[in-house]
Amino acid sequence: MFTFLLDLLTEKGRGIHAYAAVAKVAFERAVSEPEHAAAFYVLATSAENFVDLHERQPLSSKALEQSFDAFRADVEAFEAASTGNAEQRLSVLTEVVKSNVQRTR
Repeated sequence: MFTFLLDLLTEKGRGIHAYAAVAKVAFERAVSEPEHAAAFYVLATSAENFVDLHERQPLSSKALEQSFDAFRADVEAFEAASTGNAEQRLSVLTEVVKSNVQRTR
């Protein structure tokens, strides 16, 4: 359901252009898959924030790997919850958003 975003990110090299492509696709899926719109929106916003934060700046391989690991953790959490009920999906959504907020502080 969500892991194709990791594949896209890896195929495109995990850099700025890759995150921009992931954001575009995730925003599109938020519209076309309303049941999972919130999760796709969070992932799209996360990818877009990566682009905004790192555009035109050097990025160490360590920072790049940390960003990818954090994004992968979010995707995997949403993937695991995708077959659950609405309450389970909301709980995971809340945890992912809290985690993202903590990472940005």
